[in-house]
Amino acid sequence: MSKATGEVTSLRNKVNEKDITAKEVKERTSYREGLGVEFVSLKEDLENSNKKNEELLQAFEEHENEILKLIQQVEEGRKIEEIVKKQYLEREEKYQVEENILKGKIEEKDKLLRFQDSTKIFYNILSSQRYLIIKYGIGFHKTVKGKLSSQTEARNSNAKSEMLNKEIRG
Repeated sequence: MSKATGEVTSLRNKVNEKDITAKEVKERTSYREGLGVEFVSLKEDLENSNKKNEELLQAFEEHENEILKLIQQVEEGRKIEEIVKKQYLEREEKYQVEENILKGKIEEKDKLLRFQDSTKIFYNILSSQRYLIIKYGIGFHKTVKGKLSSQTEARNSNAKSEMLNKEIRG
């Protein structure tokens, strides 16, 4: 019996070991199934993440293209600005030269007008002097044959000079 009890004990131990092994197999199988589910979930997450990354990359490339277009437009604007600035400076220089020419002409006209004014004043002075023929001085009303009195002659010369001044100024 002792041999039989030993065998029984040995068989029980083996059965217990097999039970433990079966339990371990079941646990490992359920663990592996859980890992499989987690693996599938992680795979789906990775695919979703890759899709989002592709969308972001595409959006980034679109924005990058827009930025390049804007940079090109800015450079074109700068070129246009330089061209306009150059044209402005050329015109400014042209107008400055023209302004200097016109100032010179104005100065010449002013000199001529001053000379004409001084000439008129000189002629007014000469015309307002009395003739040597008049013997009685200023205010003599009697006219000599064919000659006017000094007052009438002065009035006529003043009227002529006023008319000339109006023509020049007007």
